[in-house]
Amino acid sequence: MTNHDTQWRPLSAQEGEHVPEVDLASTIRALRAGLGRQWRLIAGLTLILLALALVYIALATPKYTARAELIVDPRISNSLSGPEAPTLLLSDALVVDSELKVLSSREVTMQAADSLGLFDAAPETEEPGVFGDVLPRLRDLLGVESEALPPEVAANTESTRREVIRRDLMRGFDVNRDGGTYVIDIAYTSDDPIFAMNAVNTLIDAYFRVSSDASLSDTRRISTWLDQRVGVLAAEVQTADLAVANYRRENDLFTMRDDILPSEAELSDATDRLIRLRSDLIETQTMQDKMEGIVASETVAALMDGTLGGDVASPALRDVQTRFAGLISEERDLIGRFGANSDVVARNRAEQDQLRQLMLEEAGQIALRLGSQQEATRREITATEAQVEELRARTNIDAEKSIRLRELERDADAKRELYGSMLQERISATQRETFQRAPARVIARAVPPDQISSPNAKRLLILTVFAGVMLGGALGFLREVMDSKLRRVSDLREGLGLRWLGLLPRLPGGESRLRRPTLLVTPPTRGEASATLRGLISELQQRKADGGTALITGIGAVSPGAGRAALAGWLSRAIADSGSRVAVLDLDAQRAGLSRQLPGRVLLGDPFLPGTVDADLDRIRDAWQEGDPLILSLPAEADILTRAQQRALGDYITALRPDLDHLLLILPPLVDRAEADTAAALADTAILALRWGETGISHASEALAASGTLRHKLLGAVFTTDKPKAFSRYNR
Repeated sequence: MTNHDTQWRPLSAQEGEHVPEVDLASTIRALRAGLGRQWRLIAGLTLILLALALVYIALATPKYTARAELIVDPRISNSLSGPEAPTLLLSDALVVDSELKVLSSREVTMQAADSLGLFDAAPETEEPGVFGDVLPRLRDLLGVESEALPPEVAANTESTRREVIRRDLMRGFDVNRDGGTYVIDIAYTSDDPIFAMNAVNTLIDAYFRVSSDASLSDTRRISTWLDQRVGVLAAEVQTADLAVANYRRENDLFTMRDDILPSEAELSDATDRLIRLRSDLIETQTMQDKMEGIVASETVAALMDGTLGGDVASPALRDVQTRFAGLISEERDLIGRFGANSDVVARNRAEQDQLRQLMLEEAGQIALRLGSQQEATRREITATEAQVEELRARTNIDAEKSIRLRELERDADAKRELYGSMLQERISATQRETFQRAPARVIARAVPPDQISSPNAKRLLILTVFAGVMLGGALGFLREVMDSKLRRVSDLREGLGLRWLGLLPRLPGGESRLRRPTLLVTPPTRGEASATLRGLISELQQRKADGGTALITGIGAVSPGAGRAALAGWLSRAIADSGSRVAVLDLDAQRAGLSRQLPGRVLLGDPFLPGTVDADLDRIRDAWQEGDPLILSLPAEADILTRAQQRALGDYITALRPDLDHLLLILPPLVDRAEADTAAALADTAILALRWGETGISHASEALAASGTLRHKLLGAVFTTDKPKAFSRYNR
């Protein structure tokens, strides 16, 4: 669909190939204009619905709604493995939804109906119909006794009656959650405000009774089960503790500090000692090798650099080292004082040699002592390794025993913890049995309502007006969308490819049934029609060559009744009033809307008779009056498709054309395709008259496409209508 400023139209095949650009402003204007044109439909439908709403408000029985509110306490289990976990909901939202189901359950509503005394009320008896009277009478005539119902069927009938009463009661209830809160709204609507209040409060009481009974029943069942489990767990805890004590005593596993066995502690100490001994052995062996290297090299430089520790160097060696260092220092001093070859220096060097020999001997003794120390360390390492192997074997045995001991202890601890939990749950269950419990609390009970809840006149009227406007707007929109008639000037250009030449009013009653036929040649002197006629005259004057013969203009239409005769008559009179000579030839012999009703018309003769054309031309010259249009018409039995009639028309036009300025031909409608094409061939140019709001775009387009002769001669189209205001609404 597309819109042209103020009207919706179906897309043509060419337009449907691409998506048209949408102008928001024009779309809004089109919507506003379209709904404005349908204001009568919108207003009428709104008034009808409003009247129906007022009638309903006046006749409806007033109803009252009593309300109450409950708040639900969320029941979230603190322990997923606790005994109450299966009976509690783990979601707050599900808690409220579940209580809504409980409030509407059969058990609660049955108790409420029973408390209200609805089951005790006598059932309403219905008047037997025609067949209800016939069957008992036939049974009496035949002597057939009615059999009593079996007890099972009678009980089932009573259950059905109670269920029907319960359902009727629940139809008046409205139980909903208040948004996303934990509040539940309970409302009951009835003709009796007191009964509405009693129904709501009774339902709440029944809900609390059922909830409390269910809660206490579950609590008692759970308490019994807890008593049994506590007794069993107490015996299991005692057995587990006894097993732990016996295992400790049998395997000499006493209480350990930091969870470390004695054998594990001894093994750790022995392992550390073994590592230390091996380190000492390596260090001693390294020192021995160094001493042996010093003795073999016979040099004391390594002994004088201070690398020997206190544990290796003996006191004698340290004394000799000190004396040797003093001699070396003294030698340098003596050389400086007495010279290198002096006796004093020689004695100093002799003492150095003696001390060097003593240091080498002492180093040899140290190497021997280090060897003895290595042998002792190796023996100690061997003993420690044997001890480690023994401790490792004992530790493995103790570890296996400790694993079993820990298993026994964990089993005892688990049973003891479960026993304590069950004991606490039993205490809680015992406390819950001492009072009634329900998952909800009452916020506000129902009171007698003081306002009518239904019908709500204000809301109903507002909704009715809104519905009327929306429904009327929708219907109006559909009417505009489905309307495929020629209503807009742009439809001529975009739908038919024609220019718009103006608007003329249609004559009341039609052209063939006028009480005053002279109206056909009496054009309006003011308004849109006068402007249209002046525009047409100007258009024809531009088409006519100066000083030439008459311009032959055809007045055509898609279908009869489009105002061809009125257009031709008014245009001829306007042309005549402008000082031009004009004649009108009505070629639509079957209808002859203009020529049949006008006095002074010239009826042409039968072309098959000899001398008819000359006689007709003489009568035409005699009927000519200066300043008036000449009206010519064919006889009713004339057929312009015959060759003789076509030759006669050609002779008439040839004879009249030099004496006229304009010749208007009233062409047959395009629905008569053959006649229309034949008549259009006689015209130089043509004007199309279209009924505004009645001619379909597709129908007119197909008719013009089928008429190859007239289509190319058209100057444009003129709308004819008896609703100029409606035309203005579509073409503002």
